[in-house]
Amino acid sequence: MLLSKVKQAFLEKLGFPVRHYLVKLPPALRYRDFRLFTIGYLPAETGEYIHFVVQNWLAWKLTRSAFSLGLLGFCEFAPRFIFGPIGGVVADRMDRITLLKLSRVANLGQSLIFAALIFTGQLQFWHIIVLVVFMSIVSSFSTAAQQVVIVNLVPQEGVVSALALNSAAHNLTKVIGPSIGGVLLTLIGPGPCILIQAVTVVGMLFTLWRMQPAALPKSMAKGDWLKDIAEGISYLGENRRLLAAILTTYSNGFFGISYAQFLPYFAQEVLHVGPAGYGVLVSAPGVGAVAISFFLSTHTRLRHMSRLLVGASLIYAVAIFLFALSPFYILSIVLLAVVGSMQMSYRVLVRAIIQEECPDHMLGRAMSLFFIDRGFGSLGAIGIGSLAAIVAVPVAVAASAVACGLVSWILPKAANKPKSLL
Repeated sequence: MLLSKVKQAFLEKLGFPVRHYLVKLPPALRYRDFRLFTIGYLPAETGEYIHFVVQNWLAWKLTRSAFSLGLLGFCEFAPRFIFGPIGGVVADRMDRITLLKLSRVANLGQSLIFAALIFTGQLQFWHIIVLVVFMSIVSSFSTAAQQVVIVNLVPQEGVVSALALNSAAHNLTKVIGPSIGGVLLTLIGPGPCILIQAVTVVGMLFTLWRMQPAALPKSMAKGDWLKDIAEGISYLGENRRLLAAILTTYSNGFFGISYAQFLPYFAQEVLHVGPAGYGVLVSAPGVGAVAISFFLSTHTRLRHMSRLLVGASLIYAVAIFLFALSPFYILSIVLLAVVGSMQMSYRVLVRAIIQEECPDHMLGRAMSLFFIDRGFGSLGAIGIGSLAAIVAVPVAVAASAVACGLVSWILPKAANKPKSLL
């Protein structure tokens, strides 16, 4: 502290008005364990997006089917419906850092099997489906634990900052990962790309070993699992604000998120770009998301979060609609950046509302219910894939975006009606 003041006084003597121009650092970065977690998270998530690009591109090359892409999206997120609530209970019961370690070990095993199938030339579409389902189940247990760990690494006043920074880190990897993945896929092929991703998983494991476990609420150490799940669902139903927020993410997931599953189609059939261009399309939402994440990360608290949630959801739907109809590559990139910024915004807002509304012993279950929105995304993906058998894929995505906007507008009004009318 003394050294900092000396430096500030020295700079001001030289004519630099430090007090007025010092960069406002995000509050969450003051805490060692949060910084350590972020250092491991960045390369690991970058690897995940490299994996995603390789996986979806190989699926498209093997099948040349929009329905198959939708089926892959369904298999990626559908298991969350079953295992998501269970994962939330587990996250409330056991050591969350240990749960994250186990999930990363499983991730490493899946990546090595995927790489082996590629290198031996035995990879088939059904192999991809099985591996995706396996990791979806693993993620159902680790996702809720990870979100609770993040907010436990900082005090209450740093929660919004921590959530925004974590989203910024995630979306930064969404920019870097697919871009690197698209280039590497062209230069070195899919097998080495997956091995690079496996190395990043090892790095995350090393980081987790250096962290202190988040405290486990003692009140949740024992009890009936089904009762715990029912308690989480009941709490959601009784809290109108929380219910409206999570239902909005379900709607955005079902009608909105699924657009990403069809980016290989847009890249090759609409915009006529190859693997590198596809990687840029996947990266584009992360650009907007990173920009708005850093803005949110400087705030300790946001006002009118429910209203902001509605606005972000509406802009999100409009941007997807315009992207679906765009024949221009650059315009599509810009629109996807807007999509990413609004997706990041509404998800940070909902996570902040959950943190504000839920006691600590309910956080794991609440977060697991929140992340079921990805499961709704899988249903939306297979729905769009089925509709694409009747109409063109862009028309199917545009129609889904219209539904997304309408539901986002109607849901808050319905949630505010008297309980007897709901």
